[in-house]
Amino acid sequence: MIDNEREPHAHDARYLTPLQWTALKRSIIRDIHVERGRMLRSVAMAAVAALRHSWRRLRERQQARDELRSMSDYELRDIGVTRAGIDAVTRHGNDDATPSASPRSHQNWRAMMSKAYWIVRVSVRDETRYPEYLAAAKPAFDKFGARFIVRGGAFEIMEGGARDRNVVVEFADLATATACYRSPEYDAAKFIRQKCAEADFIIIDGA
Repeated sequence: MIDNEREPHAHDARYLTPLQWTALKRSIIRDIHVERGRMLRSVAMAAVAALRHSWRRLRERQQARDELRSMSDYELRDIGVTRAGIDAVTRHGNDDATPSASPRSHQNWRAMMSKAYWIVRVSVRDETRYPEYLAAAKPAFDKFGARFIVRGGAFEIMEGGARDRNVVVEFADLATATACYRSPEYDAAKFIRQKCAEADFIIIDGA
């Protein structure tokens, strides 16, 4: 016979002996304590995680607030924030002013303002040779990432004097703009330009 057939009431609480009752209660109490401990640990871990998240958000907002406060009024205006509204912007955490967005906007502003420019006014003496200069300068412009902002467009004199042609060329930064001007590639082109045109030439930092 199997055990259940020999002891048909083995698992029936009504037929437990006092010792079995005591063992059952201890087992139940132990299981309750184990489960309670597991629940308490879960609650504690969740509370710690929430506190860490809150502290991290608070720290990020403080960093964003400090970052915004360090910006000039022009930089703030560029990203659409007023100095008086810095606290409100970082407190409400709008999409345009979240702790991750504000420093990023600041970096974009800095990147834009760090660009440098050639500003050149040209009077062409020999129109037939000037295209030679442009063709000779192209390798230098390509090498140093030059981008033409103004290239001989129509203009109106408001004050002072002017030349026939105005050119503005944008570079990544002042070092790049200067390196392009002093490069062997542009030096060869410059020699042609000076033969067929007169120019006022400056390199200026955009910051």
